[in-house]
Formats: sequence, structure tokens, C-alpha cells
Amino acid sequence: MKVAIARFIKLRDNYFFDLFDATTAGTLKAAGHEAIVVERMVADGFDEAELIEGLVSCLEEFRPALVFLPYLPTELLARRIREQTGAWVAAFGSMLMLNSPYVDYVLQEPDPLACLELVQALGGKRKLDTVAGLSRQEGKELVRTAVPLHTIDEIFTEGTIDYSAFFRMGPGAPPEIRKHIAGDWGCAYRNSSFDPESGVEGLLPEYAPRGGCTFCTRPCSAPLEWDRKRELLGMQLDTVLAAFPSVSKLMVVDEMALSYADDLALLIQSRPTRGIDLLISGRLPHVQRYEDKLVAALETLKGTNRIRLYQFGIENLSDSALRRFNKGLTFHQIRSACQRIFELGAKHDNLLVEESFGFIMFDPWTTVEELRENVARFSEVGLPHLRSSAPFTAIRLFPEAALYWRALKEGLLTGQMDESEFGYSVNSGWQFKHDDTEEVYDYLQANKGQRDGWHLLQSALTPDS
Repeated sequence: MKVAIARFIKLRDNYFFDLFDATTAGTLKAAGHEAIVVERMVADGFDEAELIEGLVSCLEEFRPALVFLPYLPTELLARRIREQTGAWVAAFGSMLMLNSPYVDYVLQEPDPLACLELVQALGGKRKLDTVAGLSRQEGKELVRTAVPLHTIDEIFTEGTIDYSAFFRMGPGAPPEIRKHIAGDWGCAYRNSSFDPESGVEGLLPEYAPRGGCTFCTRPCSAPLEWDRKRELLGMQLDTVLAAFPSVSKLMVVDEMALSYADDLALLIQSRPTRGIDLLISGRLPHVQRYEDKLVAALETLKGTNRIRLYQFGIENLSDSALRRFNKGLTFHQIRSACQRIFELGAKHDNLLVEESFGFIMFDPWTTVEELRENVARFSEVGLPHLRSSAPFTAIRLFPEAALYWRALKEGLLTGQMDESEFGYSVNSGWQFKHDDTEEVYDYLQANKGQRDGWHLLQSALTPDS
């Protein structure tokens, strides 16, 4: 079967897990299929629709039977692929995308082995209900298979990475080369029970998570001993360095990476990686829990490599919101960990912070009191330095996330997908429970860009100022 992966890059330096796209293509080719990855990037001065047409023309020439859409596609891309190629379209993320007439299948994550399974099913070699993490429409119902995603160990033992399958179209180009290696794409917090204040107990379908953050769909982690993880990471690292000798940032996909940062640093040092920035997930509870390993890594890499902490997962500064999100964190812990990061940065000149962390200022239940709490606390954790756009953030709700079902029960869903949302950003429309919160949100949106986000939020809460 001819299979294409159509990457439409909407943000500069936005290489969302192209490691998995390369592995999907390589795995399909090893199984006897034809597979390519076509990538095009949005660029200033170019019309987005015209760029999509160029990508679709390339796909039309290849004549695929199936096209995968990773992460941030537009619905326009899905429509044009269907119109010009007649191919099946499979997206990654929420089953909400099946509401589009141009999407046939949705896979929970870009699992290369699940992609192979879908190709086998479409070729009559297996049943669709045996494909890992697959959602599809049966009549008027959206259904998801009960088969779990494959682990990173399985993916990189059975799969094949092939960056030569990429066809990168201009005109845009990333300002730096950022690549990934993966140790575990699951969440170590997924098995934690829900806080009663989250309000989701007893509401969830079988496929929704039974613990962890109530807005997230990440699978459970699959812990490995370091010796095995080192083999997997080393193989991926060698493949990336061979394909991209000028790589400047290397992102480790593994929320537990700080727990083996010292060993990881030795692995990095054993390869020709001088000058490459190493991005490690800086989950706040782990910064202090594994500080000794982080410090050891910084010492090992001193003078050769920098470590950038990213993806903090702060989410909110109000304790009531944190309980609703089931973060398992308090504001005191957030403040303490952020302070420690700044202290470590002052001692180690090769420790930096990437402007990348989760934050959710607004959700259907947000109160003005919680907004005031955020404004009163933001300066204590250095958020203005990290991300001034945090006040404009809002939750995404979809059936795979626990809070979706609470919103549905309380009549806070609008019943349709937001018109501008698709791909990774898909969101079931929702409304605020509290009118005064909605007024603040509308004020922020109407005045966005006029002032720093935090100061704008403060003025919205104190209109006489």
C-alpha cells in the first residue's frame, strides 16, 4: 500500500515528534509498503492555503491510499487531500476529529506500530478493533478500541527509523534543527487517583483515563531499567546524528528524564554532541527530587553542552484549580521548585529554561477568585520571565479527557467542535459557569496585544485601576 505522512508545520522550529513520523515511514517500508513523509512549513509572506495546495499536489503525484496527518494540520488540508487523492485520512489526537467528514480514522498518538496495524487492517490482514488506540465512526457512534498503545521499547525494537523518507518542501525553514529521542512517552502520574474536588468520579467511559491530570490523555508510563533505556536512546541518538549532523537542540521525550539525568549526560558525552543543547522535561516535583542527578549532569556537561529544562506542567497557581486538574501539586510546591531552578541556574551557567510549560488559566469552572489568586502569585514564581501569554490560555476539552465528562454532565458543552480548532488543538466548545469570569475572559481577548498578559488580567480584575 502507498502511504503518506503529511506534515504541515504551522509554527517555526515546530518539529513535533518527527522521530515518530520517520519511524512510521521506516516501519511501513520494512513491511513492504511504499511510504513517504511530505513536510511543508508556513512562512511569512506566503498564503497558507497556497502552501497547502503545494503539499497536496505532491501527495496527488504520489497517489497514496492512506494519508496520516500528524499533530497540527488544518481541516482545509484534510479536505484537499480527500478531494485531490481520494485517500483515507487518519489523524492523531482526539476522536472529535471524526466529526469532520474528511477524517476516517483517529489514532490516539503517532504510534508507528499502530500505524502499521491500521495499514494491515485496511489491507484486509487484520480487524480494525485490533489496532492500538484507534477511533472510528460506527453508524452515529464514535468508538475507540480497547487495545493500548505500544511502549517505546516495543516501538524501537520492532520499528525502523528512516529519515530518508522525508521530502521537505520550501519555502520556510526552521531557524534551528531540533530533534527528538524518546525514552518513554507515558506519564508516571497517570495511575494516581482523582482528587474528589475534580468532580469526575463515576462519569467516565471505558477509554478515558482513570487517574492523573483531568485534562490530559497521555498513556501510562512503561518504566525500563537504565541499561535497556540506554540501548534505545543510544540507537536513536546515533540515527539522529547520522541524519542531522548539524542538530542544535536534542529533546528527550520522557517525563522521568530527570531521574536518570546523570546517566543521560554520560551517554550524550559519549557521542559527537559538543555544542548541542539537551532539553529535559522539568516536571516540577522532579526538579528537587532528582536535583543531585541534575547537578551531576550539569557538571559532566560543563563546557560542552547546556541543559534546558522544558515542559514544567505548572497549569495554574490557584490551589482549587490545581485540585480540579488533579495535578498532585500545590502552589507552595510550584513556588519552591521554580525558586530552586533559578538558584541552580545562578550556580551553573549551562542550565537554562526553555519557554515551554503547560498553563491553563481558564476552564468552565474558573472563578474570579481563582484569577485574583493567580495575579497575586505569578511574580513569586517568575512567570512573567517565562511566559507572559499564560493569562490567555484556556482548557481544551475532548472525550478522552476526564473534565469533558464533568462539563457534559453540568451542561457546559456547546455541543459542537470549535470552528477554528483541529488536529492537536481540537476542542469541544464549552461555556463558562460564572458570568463574571466570562466578562474577564472577553476583556482579555478584546485587548490582547495591547499590554503584557499578566498586567492586562490585573486591569480586568481591577477596572478602576
